[in-house]
Amino acid sequence: MGGTSFRLDWGGLDRMVGSATIKAGRTRQAMAEIGEALASSTIARFDAAAGPDGTPWEPSQRAEQESGKTLVDTGRLRGSIGYEASPSQVSVGSNLVYSRIHQLGGKAGRGHAVTLPARPYIGISEDDIKEARAILVEHFVDAFGGPR
Repeated sequence: MGGTSFRLDWGGLDRMVGSATIKAGRTRQAMAEIGEALASSTIARFDAAAGPDGTPWEPSQRAEQESGKTLVDTGRLRGSIGYEASPSQVSVGSNLVYSRIHQLGGKAGRGHAVTLPARPYIGISEDDIKEARAILVEHFVDAFGGPR
């Protein structure tokens, strides 16, 4: 039977694309790197005494009386910052029961007699977004075998 055929030599491109697709699908490592960066940025906010948008926190009475820093008396809240990464997302936060009241503000103490101002420490700044983008770009460049 007559006919025509041709052979296309991909020069390994097909294997590289297949391998890159698999690597690109393994995003847990990239999400973990983003989690590390976001957790580090969140911890740095305690030293800066400012929220993700750069707004300074209202000083606490304790900090004013002791010439200390707000939200860093024992360091437990600062030390509790962590992250969880999955292939599709990353979460940053604290598991301490009082972490929410410091983030959002509200009534606290015995009989809710004290009103705490919001002192947001969890969030994403413009620098955080840039860092996350850079990590993702590096991840995908690496997946396709490009230079770092």
